[in-house]
Amino acid sequence: MRSFRFASMLSLSVLLSACADPPSVTEPTATEETQSPVVSICYSGQTTTRDALADMAMSHCPAGTTGLEVWDHDTFWNDCPISKKNRVTYRCLGG
Repeated sequence: MRSFRFASMLSLSVLLSACADPPSVTEPTATEETQSPVVSICYSGQTTTRDALADMAMSHCPAGTTGLEVWDHDTFWNDCPISKKNRVTYRCLGG
């Protein structure tokens, strides 16, 4: 019985930690429609704020970027892991 409880707690810990994955930069969606640089980020909507995503995108834009624009957002057939299945793509403006 004790080992079952331990295994259950370990499994629950692993599952919960998977949901806490921080956002990460990934391959952008198709960008033929814009000449501006773009940054795509995979994230979990339950653990990440819009401000945190924008800050991360700005830090990955080229020097001289003065603003961001949400270019695309998708949750299906993207390169993101299952623990952070949302992908947002920002267009870097200015510079």
